[in-house]
Amino acid sequence: MALHREDSYLKKPAMDTVKKMILFMESMGKYGDSPYLYPVYGLGGLPESFSRLCAIHGGTYMLNQDVDEILFGEDGKVTGVRSGSDTARAPLVICDPSYVKGLNKTKVTGKVIRAICFLDHPIPNTNNAQSCQIILPQKQCNR
Repeated sequence: MALHREDSYLKKPAMDTVKKMILFMESMGKYGDSPYLYPVYGLGGLPESFSRLCAIHGGTYMLNQDVDEILFGEDGKVTGVRSGSDTARAPLVICDPSYVKGLNKTKVTGKVIRAICFLDHPIPNTNNAQSCQIILPQKQCNR
């Protein structure tokens, strides 16, 4: 329920896990039968929901903009992006690693594997749900 990606939480104080579990329980039944939000109108709803969440927290989300340059300060830390004559300043830039290829600015911190499976039968113990999310912890997959 807390959706930890690996087992490091076992050596940390329990409060973070408890908060994640509370969020899970509060989300149950809030938007339907699942604690997760699914895009009703297809995957195009994902960038829209991200941009709304970003705006709520004071961020800037740039769609359909060519990135001409990612700007760095003298200390080597990111300061923003340039698109044409416009510059957006930011202390953090989240982007595909291909935007900083050759700059030695990325570090692999983990891997997430996702799959979409189409089955010809319902998953047991799901009340014949039309869709479900199955999480296989890496430890149980011998990773």
